[in-house]
Order: sequence, then C-alpha cells, then structure tokens
Amino acid sequence: MFEEFTSFIKESTYMHVGCELSPLQIAQLCQFGDLLLDWNQRLNLTRITDPHEVILKHFIDSMVLSKFISGVSFVDLGTGAGFPGVPIKILRPELDVVLMDSLKKRLDFLDIVIKTLNLRDIKTFHARAEDFGRNVHYRGYFDTVSSRAVARLPVLLEYALPVLKVNGLFLALKGSQVDDELMESQKALKLLGGTVERIEHFNLGEGAEHRAVVLIRKVMETPPQYPRQAGTPTKDPICYFKITKLN
Repeated sequence: MFEEFTSFIKESTYMHVGCELSPLQIAQLCQFGDLLLDWNQRLNLTRITDPHEVILKHFIDSMVLSKFISGVSFVDLGTGAGFPGVPIKILRPELDVVLMDSLKKRLDFLDIVIKTLNLRDIKTFHARAEDFGRNVHYRGYFDTVSSRAVARLPVLLEYALPVLKVNGLFLALKGSQVDDELMESQKALKLLGGTVERIEHFNLGEGAEHRAVVLIRKVMETPPQYPRQAGTPTKDPICYFKITKLN
C-alpha cells in the first residue's frame, strides 16, 4: 500500500525534516507502514490509518527529532508502535537504539518490524519506565532520550533523566500545552538534574496541530531515589501544584 506514496514520503521528509531519503530508507518506511496497518487490525496500535496521515503524523513527526540527536546511544521511552524510535533509526542508521515499552504485544510487533526491515543495532526492552530507570546497565547510559505522548512533562522527567548521561539530551515531543507543562516542571527539573536548553516549534502543514520539541540537558546526576516505585510518578508527580492527566 505505502509504495503508492513514495513521492509523498520523499517530498514531505525534504520539506519538514530537511534531508533527502535514500531508496532503501523510503522502502523501509513503506514496509513499516504496511506492517503497522496490518498489525493494527489485531493490536490496535494506532488510531491513524489513512496513509497520508500516517506519513505526516507518525513518520515525519518522529523524524523531525533526528536533527537534535547527538551521540550514538538513543532510547525511545514508551515507544508504543515504534514512534519516534523506528523512523529515527531508519533515518539515522548509525544510532544504537533501544525501544522500551511496558506492553509486550507492542514489542512483539516491533521485533517483527526490526527483522523485516533488516535493521541493525536496535532492540526492544520490556519494562515499566520506572523499572527501566533503575536498571543497572541503562542508568546514566544514553546520549539521547525521546518520548512522545506518554505523560505530562514532570512525569516524563522522572522517567527520562535517570537513564541519560550527564550532558545528555532529553527530547520531549509536545503539543499546544507545552508552556503549561514547562511551568509544572520547574521543581522536577531542579530536583532531577535537568535544564531546558530551548524549545523548537513546528507544524506539519496548514491547519495542523502545533508541535514543540523541548530540549532538556542533563546537567548533574539524578539522585539515586529517582525514579520512584512504579505508578508513583503519575500519582504523585514532582511539581509545585497538582496537575491533570494527559488526555
């Protein structure tokens, strides 16, 4: 199905990401799209099923992050159906990628994606984000961490900063409520060792939802008691006042 949209994939990537895809990268994105819609009938991986929207709202929205990634080690926290991790790996094959999620069925799907697309130096990891942050191997390990539509920013900071190296970068992909979430996050940033470096705003076409990438630098080690036990960050987030759940 997605082979019919190769020109749209190529043009959209050039327009919004600023790079040209190779024939292999286009073929891999098409394969990924076909697998996504096929498996979606059984696993309910995404509400977006129109190929044009999959390309813009999943592929391009993910690949926009690639320009901010430095270093080699990269983890996608709460990867879901593989966004942004898989499109980023396709665009940046030199990266060493971990796709982490708490739902094993999603990771089974992604293992098939990895094998079908013949991707190297990428693996899945089944865990709650809080448990992943206490993993001896991965704590303080990654150059870059990303997360998309997982939780509000104060909660994400408790998930992401523990697994970053000092001077590593957390890329939080957010929507129109980014300013409110930043206000909520000041206590967590100070406590967990992060600082907001800048915010990059973008949209994917006229009438499209406002998007923002919050670039957060880890400037000191996260205290060893964080992240807290599974479920606690969402029930009792580190902020000055009570926050509402992300819809």
